[in-house]
Amino acid sequence: MKRALGLAAVLVLLAIVGVAGVRAEGSGEIVGRLRPATPGAALPSDLVVQLDGFRQTDRLPTSEAAVGADGLFVFPNVAAGGEYAYLISFEAEGVRYSSDVLQVGSGGQSLVEIDVFAVTETDPGISFRSLTRLLRRQTADTLSVVEVAEVHVPGNRAYLPVQQPGSPPPLRFGVPDGAFNLQPVAGFGPGDAVIGGPGFAVFAGLQPGVTTMVYGYQLALDGGSVAFDWAPALNTDIAILLIETGQLTSTITGLEARGDDSFGGNQVHRWQKEDVAARESFAVRITDTSLPGIVRTLRATTADRWAIFATIPAVVAGLALVLWRRGWRRRPATDPAAQAAELLAELRTLDASTEADMQERRAATKHALVALLERRPDVLGDLRRTSRTSRESSPDEP
Repeated sequence: MKRALGLAAVLVLLAIVGVAGVRAEGSGEIVGRLRPATPGAALPSDLVVQLDGFRQTDRLPTSEAAVGADGLFVFPNVAAGGEYAYLISFEAEGVRYSSDVLQVGSGGQSLVEIDVFAVTETDPGISFRSLTRLLRRQTADTLSVVEVAEVHVPGNRAYLPVQQPGSPPPLRFGVPDGAFNLQPVAGFGPGDAVIGGPGFAVFAGLQPGVTTMVYGYQLALDGGSVAFDWAPALNTDIAILLIETGQLTSTITGLEARGDDSFGGNQVHRWQKEDVAARESFAVRITDTSLPGIVRTLRATTADRWAIFATIPAVVAGLALVLWRRGWRRRPATDPAAQAAELLAELRTLDASTEADMQERRAATKHALVALLERRPDVLGDLRRTSRTSRESSPDEP
């Protein structure tokens, strides 16, 4: 999430949560270090990092700091306090990097380390870990669509997509014909997208592991309906289609119906399919039933041309959809002890894995386990007893 949603998350979360009434607490400093993460690679020379600060929803002037040969950089005299949030970002060899959201205590230091990878223009075999498409009714004539793509880059090098003569773009996102108002939300910006045909290509550099890309657009309803084929451009572990219930009816071919679900307080129908091959197609037809047919005949629907224009509703919906995806991926057990046991078992499995791209998942699982034990320290005894019983029953297990 951090490298995909940094700036959007800062702006939206500060706007939603709000921190009015919190006073500044003096100043502190941010100390950071860039680390070469590809074996045998060195940091690019003459790197400069940027510090973007936010006081509630107001953006502060951007500061810059040079990175030393040892990878160290410092931002001194940074305003401290709970009303301030900071984000460090920089670009190296065409790849954009960013930190987590940072805060600074008065008189203290905020420490940050960011891995920097060597770059390759050779496709290492990118794929989609997941594709999620959410369709909601915007007006009687328009659908709002938000998509979340988890792009997986194997190996230990960042991948810079480059157009090869005579070949399709390596990272392309198909959208229905007639879509308009493309809204990049996270993971890429307007300058990274090249629109062509019913879709667009992205040429933003991607770090190893999983990068989350979020974007939105609109679809016009012709006579109250729209039909299209959804065909992921890359191999996809799981494709999920969410359609808001109520005034929308749908006919879906190629995806398995999974019943009702909830998203952002709204009810949706969910369809999905695992292990989707590149360019495998699913047929979708959506009809808005809010207006009688006779009224429809008196209305005209026009679709604007493509435009690049990010809107706050798309940002909020995109971030909410990312959080929904995270929660759906692993539904927690209702019993805290059972939940802790599941997390511990998952952590042991991840610790035994030698795959480099498991680092983020391992850290997230560990964080979830620690957070659960902090909330419910009473389950620690049960967890120890379960672990001891497991070792006694399997004496050869380390």
